Amino acid sequence: MRKILLYILLLSFGNSMFSQQIALYSQYFQNNYIINPAVAGSIYDYTPFRLAVRKQWIGISESPSSQVVSLHHQLDKRTMGIGGMLFHDTFGPIRTIGIQTTYAYHLQVKKDLRVSLGFSPVFMQYIINLNQEDFYSYEPILTSDKASVTLPDANVGIYTYSSNYWLGISVAHILQSKINIMGTWIDDTNRMVRHYFVMGGYRVGFPGSHIEIEPSSLIKFTDITPIQVDINFKLYWHQQTWLGISVRADDSFVVMFGFTFDDYFFGFSHDVTFSDLTNHTTGSQELIFGWNFGIERKYGKGFY
Repeated sequence: MRKILLYILLLSFGNSMFSQQIALYSQYFQNNYIINPAVAGSIYDYTPFRLAVRKQWIGISESPSSQVVSLHHQLDKRTMGIGGMLFHDTFGPIRTIGIQTTYAYHLQVKKDLRVSLGFSPVFMQYIINLNQEDFYSYEPILTSDKASVTLPDANVGIYTYSSNYWLGISVAHILQSKINIMGTWIDDTNRMVRHYFVMGGYRVGFPGSHIEIEPSSLIKFTDITPIQVDINFKLYWHQQTWLGISVRADDSFVVMFGFTFDDYFFGFSHDVTFSDLTNHTTGSQELIFGWNFGIERKYGKGFY
């Protein structure tokens, strides 16, 4: 029954069913590169590798599941950055596999202030597996077991950062590539939807203590959906252990923690949903693993 409910909710969106075409992560501030391509190369003394795994709406069969692997690196003279990302998402019968590469150019505005511009070509493959009993019973017009389409697109961004604050604006799916599979359920009127992100944060230290706090926020919306605001707050201890909370307006409350050891770090988050799905799910969970290779043997303030 839960599977049928999920598919009905999915199909009820009609032409806007792809409005959430970018996976939703709760620990994006550990890897802002997945939101804004201009972040590539913004870290000076190491190259960040990140792996994140997210399961959304635990308890609902075949609910969204997402995985992303990313890496970005600063080139010589701190003027350019490059990066790459692989991502995989599933939601019921829909599977998305994609790859992104990035080039970013960094300008030094002041001694401790830089502005970067980033561009990422993206290639995605959408696969719809129709060989599912519940799905066939709801939409018998579909006769093939599987359909797929490969789409090109691009993301752009601008990012301003210093040693203790950052601000970025980015746009994903700027080409709005059309999605046309079989000309039936998903026809030529469906396309990728532009996603807009505005993010910012500030880290504050207290003299004589090992505590730092980091308030941050993310504003996101698409051409067909309303604005959604995340308010985040993190507390660091010795820059190696952190606790955090996040409120996603009208959607969820998130608790999280993480720690570092040598060149590695680990983070975990749990989302408690406020939506109408409350009676069907215990929430969402996310794991993130990082490796900062090439790091200098000192701990500093890096923005991810």
